[in-house]
Amino acid sequence: MLAYPAKGFTMLKGTAASAGVAQGTAYVLTCGYRSAVPQRSIRAAEVDGERRRLDSAVARAEAELLVLQDDVRDKIGATQADIFGAQRLILDDASLRDRVLRAVEEKRINVEAAVSDVFEEYTRNLESVADGYLRARAADIHDVRRRVISALAMGAGSSGPEIPDGAIVVSDELLPSVTARLQLENVRAFVTARGNKFSHSSILARSLGTPAVVGVPSALAQIKTGDRLIVDGVAGVVFVNPESSIEREYDRLAADLRSSKEKLRHLVDLSSVTLDGTTLPLLANVNKFSDTEAALLYNADGIGLYRTEFTFSIRSAFPTEDEQFEFLERAAERMHPRKLVFRLVDLGGDKVLPYFPLPPSRNPSLAERGIRLLLRHIDVLKTQLRAFLRVSARHPVSILLPVVVGIEDVRQAREVLRQVQYELSAEGKRFDPDIPMGAMIEVPSAALMTRTLAKEVDFLSLGTNDLVQYVLAADREDESTAHYYQPLHPAVLGLIESVVEGARRAGRELTICGEMAGDPLHTALLLGLGLRELSVAPGQMLEVKDAIRRTHLDEARRLASIALELGSAAEVEALLNQHRRSPSLGGATDSAPGVT
Repeated sequence: MLAYPAKGFTMLKGTAASAGVAQGTAYVLTCGYRSAVPQRSIRAAEVDGERRRLDSAVARAEAELLVLQDDVRDKIGATQADIFGAQRLILDDASLRDRVLRAVEEKRINVEAAVSDVFEEYTRNLESVADGYLRARAADIHDVRRRVISALAMGAGSSGPEIPDGAIVVSDELLPSVTARLQLENVRAFVTARGNKFSHSSILARSLGTPAVVGVPSALAQIKTGDRLIVDGVAGVVFVNPESSIEREYDRLAADLRSSKEKLRHLVDLSSVTLDGTTLPLLANVNKFSDTEAALLYNADGIGLYRTEFTFSIRSAFPTEDEQFEFLERAAERMHPRKLVFRLVDLGGDKVLPYFPLPPSRNPSLAERGIRLLLRHIDVLKTQLRAFLRVSARHPVSILLPVVVGIEDVRQAREVLRQVQYELSAEGKRFDPDIPMGAMIEVPSAALMTRTLAKEVDFLSLGTNDLVQYVLAADREDESTAHYYQPLHPAVLGLIESVVEGARRAGRELTICGEMAGDPLHTALLLGLGLRELSVAPGQMLEVKDAIRRTHLDEARRLASIALELGSAAEVEALLNQHRRSPSLGGATDSAPGVT
């Protein structure tokens, strides 16, 4: 995580989050709730203008908070509404305003950057105190920071910044609500100060197939808009204003990587069939309607996981039933007749919405989230279920419950589904009365009682991203515990094996949709553990399909058996790397049946 100056350029080290290399021009952004703004240097003559912009933004944010406070009081309750009252008090803090303006004047930076710096320092100071009440206020400071930055962006035009073609976006973090409004087709790579390989920003980058290096603490201090960058998403390195010799070397590397990917293009129209002739469904994970085009481009057998959070994150209020129906219907129409699994919006933990306040928690990852949170807010749940059911009238779709902990969650959700079906019938609206309902297996309790849960649902989906963090007590969004987050830990593998066995005994379909499924290094191991249906980001499909077509199931079972006897994730990874170099532990050929 250090910066190494050498011969006039700087090399920054971080974490490789999305493979690939890219060269381009830095475009530094400061992120708000639903917006991102450039960070820039200003002249002395612009200081007064930045002061006026700050005052205007604070007034706009305060008015927004007042409306939200009244709206939440009516829809959710007075306790949740008081959160916005506390945030209004923060906006009125004259000392914070003075510190922001001092930063503008002394550092000669735009007010967005000053707000980000000052509020970030304030947040860190609060998070380090012993008093639990004060620590909880850090979340409010963070929220106010983003709200003010968003208000500043609205003042400059709410369409968001125009990302120049060939830009490398550099930011403190990448929020789904922010990236939804960026011109991602112009972005060559991402560099973030926060995050790790398994954070949501990293998953986003991999789903886009865009190189990314995350967890570079000095990124915003060392990189300025306009700097020439090389992002090495394989080694986890960022070069700032590199010499031409380094650029030429990375030109050659980029050409080699493109050639390697091009060699897999012939797999698009081939089946994902193992060397012994077993055909496996290979599905796609998507976040929004446009992702379905990528899924079709790679000939996905269907959508195994449609994350619906995107529709919520790009709005300033809950999307209506018709808005949700419109997006989901278009996606289902595009994929028809292939199956499509809609997951209910997964909120809580680190996934928050500015218009849906959650009580402060000392440990957000263990706070109320997923289906339990939705069951506490029935109107939100019913609206989404109505949209799902309306889509089911014409298309083969399923409902997936997030963060299921036990059978009570499933039974309560089914009861709400029955209520919604009754209401739609009374209104004369069509739907599939037998629409399948499934459960995400992503917490240890659900994994340990898979067979019992399977009796309550129609299918199961294994979400390894959260399962790993809960099994190993390692928050995947926390850089300090990133080295403990080990998907190949033997405890995780043993639990996956038990989930597979529970689903098999109950006769239920099981799909793995977590990040483990998208890594071709893991493919043979997962098949050896008994998984027979994988759902991955579209950009990962060809590599995973290639790995499937190079796997013999008997050999995969032997590989899994050996892995389960090992004592550490490092030993398992070494085994998988050895197998990739020499897959003939049991003697297999190189080609799938019928392919030479």
